[in-house]
Amino acid sequence: MRHQGHIAVVTGGAQGIGAGIVEVLHKNGAKVAIIDRQRDKALKLSCDISGDDGAITVIEADISDKPGCEYALQQVIDRFGAVDILVNNAALARNKDYIGKLSDSDWADQSKLTIEAVTNLSEIALPYLQRSKCPAIVNVSSVTATKIAQNQASWPYHVSKAGLEQLTRYLAVKLGQSNIRVNAVAPGLVDRSEGVKLTDFKSNQQVISHVVPLNRVATASDIGEAVSFLSSQEASFITGQVLVVDGGMGIAEVFGAGLSILESLDFSN
Repeated sequence: MRHQGHIAVVTGGAQGIGAGIVEVLHKNGAKVAIIDRQRDKALKLSCDISGDDGAITVIEADISDKPGCEYALQQVIDRFGAVDILVNNAALARNKDYIGKLSDSDWADQSKLTIEAVTNLSEIALPYLQRSKCPAIVNVSSVTATKIAQNQASWPYHVSKAGLEQLTRYLAVKLGQSNIRVNAVAPGLVDRSEGVKLTDFKSNQQVISHVVPLNRVATASDIGEAVSFLSSQEASFITGQVLVVDGGMGIAEVFGAGLSILESLDFSN
């Protein structure tokens, strides 16, 4: 119960990676505030995880501007009276209409949620984090912060995630004197908790077996465990770091992996 007595805030916690983070933090003893625009999904998640024990609260808010961030954090304080852990996970869905475009991009929307919301929430939460005995901020980045997935995401998605990692380092230095640690996790391939999964397709499984040394994709709980560690006392001297959670995919040599995939494919069908 590494988070017993801690108050955690998770943005975008209603589904996907965010839901996995909420589940792991709650499992480890934290009371969790989910900030999300999807109220019904967040309420269902809260009920599924904690029932009516009051350990999870749902705050419906749009954090793409500062007033929305102020409203959301005030709701957390009204409910729990403190903030010990801030997890900045909220992100826009990847809109295929913007993939490959240079002009008329989705930069404004991506930067508002991935960069500006993080700075706003960190600033607003600062007085409460300064009072905490174990304050931590964890930002959810992506392996696309340093690798290019040209046919899977727009350039603003890539650049905003890269900016988030540099922002993580900046905040770590700025807030270090207040004993507030700031780190990030960078997930690789993650299976969805609902809808179509990566591993639903045999072709994807074949590729995964060659490019991911651990021979599988992550679950949302895998990412949640990494966030839990970074926000715990066990990581009390770790700050300004980006923990890549990709099963080793980033260390695989790309050309050799590609050849192995070609050699394994069955073209008879």
